[in-house]
Amino acid sequence: MEREVFGLIERFDSIVIARHKNPDLDAYGSQFGLYYALKNKYPEKQIYAIGDTNSQNYFQELDIIDDETKKKSLVFILDTVAKQMLNEADFINHSQLVLIDHHQNNPDIEYDYYIRDTESSSTSEMIANLLISLGIEITKESARALYMGIIGDTGRFLYSSTTAKTLLTTSKLLKKNINTSEIHDLIYLESLESRKIKNIFFNSVEYTKKNVAYRKNTQEFLDEYKLDPNFVSRGLISQMAGIKEIPIWANFTYDKSQDRIICELRSRDYPVLEVAKKYGGGGHLYACGCTVNTWEDTDNILKDLNKLIKG
Repeated sequence: MEREVFGLIERFDSIVIARHKNPDLDAYGSQFGLYYALKNKYPEKQIYAIGDTNSQNYFQELDIIDDETKKKSLVFILDTVAKQMLNEADFINHSQLVLIDHHQNNPDIEYDYYIRDTESSSTSEMIANLLISLGIEITKESARALYMGIIGDTGRFLYSSTTAKTLLTTSKLLKKNINTSEIHDLIYLESLESRKIKNIFFNSVEYTKKNVAYRKNTQEFLDEYKLDPNFVSRGLISQMAGIKEIPIWANFTYDKSQDRIICELRSRDYPVLEVAKKYGGGGHLYACGCTVNTWEDTDNILKDLNKLIKG
C-alpha cells in the first residue's frame, strides 16, 4: 500500500493535504509534517495544505484553492475517516483520494487508498514512519510539526497510547535538532487569565449520579470570557481528568459557526467510543467525540455514559 501511495505522489503534479475540521495538534502536525517534507522533495510540484484554522495553528496560513484544482489532484485526508468531521468539498473533489488515520472508525466516505494503524499513538507518528519508509527526508520544519502532533495526542507521552515504537519514532525526529523547550513553551505556557478561566471552568463542573463529570459551555459563557470554542472544547476537558472519583468526563461546547454542539468524551477505564459512534462521531476507545444539534442530545449522551458504569 505504501509503495502504491508513493507512486501516486511521484505521478501527480498537484497534491492537496487536508484533515478534519476543528483541528487539534495531531491534525495540524500530520498535515504540515507531510506538507513540509513533500515541498522539500518536490519543489516543482504544486502542494497545498487546506482547511480551517484556530488557536492551535503554530505553523502558517492555510491555502485556499478551488474545486477544479482538487479534481485534478492527489488528495490526502489525515486524522479522520468520518464524513461528519470533514468539509464535503474536501472528500468529493479529487482525482485520487488517500486516507491516513489511527482512529478506530470505519470510513463512511469513498476512497482509493486507506492506510490505517490503530496501534499508532497519532497520525503524526504514522506520517513520520511513512516518510521514513519511503525514503523521503524529514526536514527540521517537518520534524517540528510531527513532534508537536505526537505530544498533542499522547499528552506529552503520558497516555497509554504511547508505545516503544512511538518513542523510537520520536527519537528520530529529535535528531533533526528541533527545539523541544521552545515547542513546549509555545503550546503549554499560559497566561494568568487562562489559568483563571480554568479555575472558573472546573468550579462549575457538574456530576451525574454515577459521577460522570461534565460541563455545558453555552454561547453566553464563551462571550463573557471571550473564548474560542475549540479552546474550550479540547483545551479545557483535561481539567476534569486525573481525579480518582471521576471515571468518565464529558465536555459540551456550543460552536456558533456550526450552530452545533461539540462533544468531547474521555474515560480512564470505560470504553466510550461506542457512545460517540452512536451520535455520528468516533475516535479512540477512551478518548473520542461527536457533534450534536441540541442540548437534549447532550443529556442523552450523559445517560448513555451513565449506563457504562455498573453498580
